[in-house]
Order: sequence, then C-alpha cells, then structure tokens
Amino acid sequence: MKPSAASAVPVPAAPQRPATRAEEIAAALEDEIVQGELAPGQRLDEQMLGKRFEVSRTPVREALRLLGASGLVTIEPRLGAIVARPTVSEIFDLFELVGEMEAVAARLACERMSEHDRRRIQQTHDACREAGRHDDADAYIECNDAFHEAIHIAAENRALRDQIILLNKRLAPYRRFITFRAERKQTAEQEHELLAEALLKGDADAAARAMKDHVKMLAEDAFVLARSLRL
Repeated sequence: MKPSAASAVPVPAAPQRPATRAEEIAAALEDEIVQGELAPGQRLDEQMLGKRFEVSRTPVREALRLLGASGLVTIEPRLGAIVARPTVSEIFDLFELVGEMEAVAARLACERMSEHDRRRIQQTHDACREAGRHDDADAYIECNDAFHEAIHIAAENRALRDQIILLNKRLAPYRRFITFRAERKQTAEQEHELLAEALLKGDADAAARAMKDHVKMLAEDAFVLARSLRL
C-alpha cells in the first residue's frame, strides 16, 4: 500500500556541491571578462594565472576549458587561451538571437506577471531612469540589468532566462561600450520608456516589439564598436 500524502516523509534536498578550485578560478575570470577588465583578444597565460591563483596548471586549464564551453574564451594555435574576440558577423548574430529571446521574455512577462512582478518592473525602471541622469556607468549598467532581470523573472521560464544570461555574458563587454556612447544613451532611455509602458499595460505584442527593437538598435551600434576594436 502506498503511503498517503499526509503520512509521506519529505525527502531533504541534496546538499549543494562545493565549487572546485577550477570552478572558482573560472568564476573569477568570467567576472573580469564581463566587467571588461579582461579585454577581447587578451591572452590568458596559464603560468601567470597559476601564480596568481596559487595553483598548478591543471585547475587553470580546467577553468579555461569551462570558459571556452561558455564562449567567453577561445583556444587559438600558438596563442593558447584568449578572451573571445568575435567577428562583426558574430556580434550581430548574438544580438539578433538575444533580441528574439528577450522579446519572448517580454511577451511571457505580460501574460504571467504577478502584482509583485509588476511593482518590481516599475521600481527597476524608475531606478534605471534615475541612474541615466548621471554619468556613473557602473550604476546605470546595474540598474539596467535589474530592469531586464525583473522582466525575465516575470516571464517564469527558467530555461529561457538561463540562455539569456549566458548570451548576455558574452555580449557584456560590448554592451558596456555601446550604452555610454553619448548619441546612444538618450535613444536607449526612450526605448526603455516604450518597453516599460507596454509591459505595465500588459500589451504583449507591443512589449515584444519594443524589446526586439531595443536590442536591434544595440546590434546596429555594435558595428561602431566592432570597427573601433577592428574585430
């Protein structure tokens, strides 16, 4: 006889596995790449990294392998590991893909958001608007990311959110450059206004269109970045 739901003993959640040293190194390097501290094309010397993190080459190589799997690092003949330096075409492809995914997230957010989600979207949008009045790049990026994250959470699709996060990590160094071009900043703020208005009205079609247009504009601006970096 099967036990009743009332008498069933809950199974405790499995304890989270502690990160390996390679995973810790990969996380540290990933953060530096995303923040732009390690520039596209910069070589990642295994020996220097081993000295920096006080480890042998084995965990360093594993860390670089993990970063390679996520697309943040590439392994090139005679050069070894370098911070990924995509071509112009690859940058466009990535922005196009993340734009489609972000549009889906905006549509789902309109259909599924709770009142708590609605308040968080409004609050993060207000914070983003306020940060845009100043020249603090880090503060604006943080608020912008919080606004988009609020939309992803409201969409209630973890798989979609994970893929957007992964793509945005690869695009982070380029987004930071693009966002603070003087001619881009005002346009981005206008796009955010249209997006927030559609989201808060629950207009799924308008929200998806506004999000897609917003990310598409970033892709067009990426061409300026690509030329400046000679990608």
